[in-house]
Amino acid sequence: MDQILSRLYCGSLEDAQAWTYKDGQAIVTLSEQRIDKNASPLLIHVAYLPIPDEAWLPREIWKSRVDALAHYLGLHWTVLVHCRLGVSRSPALCAAYLAHTGWDLDEALAYVQSKRACTKVHGETWRGVKEWLCGNML
Repeated sequence: MDQILSRLYCGSLEDAQAWTYKDGQAIVTLSEQRIDKNASPLLIHVAYLPIPDEAWLPREIWKSRVDALAHYLGLHWTVLVHCRLGVSRSPALCAAYLAHTGWDLDEALAYVQSKRACTKVHGETWRGVKEWLCGNML
C-alpha cells in the first residue's frame, strides 16, 4: 500500500484485507472480490465498485468511480483504493482523481507512479481514462 496524497492510498486486495481500520475511513474496491465489511466495527464504508482488469471502460464508469472517490475525500475521510494487485486499475483511478482536481493527466499518472513504483496501467484501461477526461473537457 502506498500513500498518494495525505488521505489517499493505493494498494492491492491483500493491502485492503490487512489494513488497520480506523474511524473516518473508506475502501474503494475495484476488484471483483469483496472486502468483509464486518472485519472492523470502525470501518465506515466499503464501496464495491468493480471494474474489469485490462479493459476499456466507457466514460460513465470512470465518472462514477472518480465521483465516489471525490465524495469520500470531500468528507475528509482517509480512502484506500484497491484492485487485485494494485498495479493498473487502482493507480488509474488515483491518477484520474488527480486529473479531476486539475492535474494534467500524464503528470498525474507520473506522480502516482512515483509514489507506487509497481504501477503499470494497462493500455485499454488508460485509454478509457483519457476518453473520460476528454469528455469532461467538452
